[in-house]
Amino acid sequence: MDIISAMQQRKSIRAYLAKEVSRRDIEEILSCASLAPSAINLQPWEFIVTYGDEKDRLVRRLLKARLERQVKCGPGTDRPLPERISLRATEAMAIMEPHISATGLTFNRFIEEGSCSFYGAPVAIIVVIDKIFPAIRYLDVGLAVSYLLLAAQAKGLATCPIGLIAAYNDDISQMLNISDDKEILLGISLGYADEDSPANAFRTRRVDINEIVTWYE
Repeated sequence: MDIISAMQQRKSIRAYLAKEVSRRDIEEILSCASLAPSAINLQPWEFIVTYGDEKDRLVRRLLKARLERQVKCGPGTDRPLPERISLRATEAMAIMEPHISATGLTFNRFIEEGSCSFYGAPVAIIVVIDKIFPAIRYLDVGLAVSYLLLAAQAKGLATCPIGLIAAYNDDISQMLNISDDKEILLGISLGYADEDSPANAFRTRRVDINEIVTWYE
């Protein structure tokens, strides 16, 4: 699969088959992620991979924490979003809601529980960065994550980046022995897509480039 096709075909998957992903495939995907560019080659990203019984224990801990804290999914901003941006979220939710409802759960419950369970994927990847780095280095990590997502797509695997798990930083750090000098930025579910699930039967729209590009000629 060429890189343009991978970009065009990839979407976030929220239901997975109970099919094992090989250690070799995971290593190859992470090797591709490590090829991403970074400022003065700092390569500030780190990946913690959990699967099998260890991943199941982590999921149980996160689902318990969710019941206790009821963390909600949102943009994480202190101020209201500009209308042109908030409308994108409204449109996406309108596209997703009927498909999510077909799973038997409300939209919010599906997203929140699914995030904590990594949507049932066989592999959960935790993305961390050393706290010594300033926030601008998150951009480098974002590049590596993009490489990871596209490498997985090229290998026939599905992914979903999950920001909500950062709200359970302490629980994840304790379960996986992540040191206090590391910050958890993101979770990524990885596995084979369940193509028959209604949770995967939609694609959200991307805005026209005229909305996001300014030309000077």
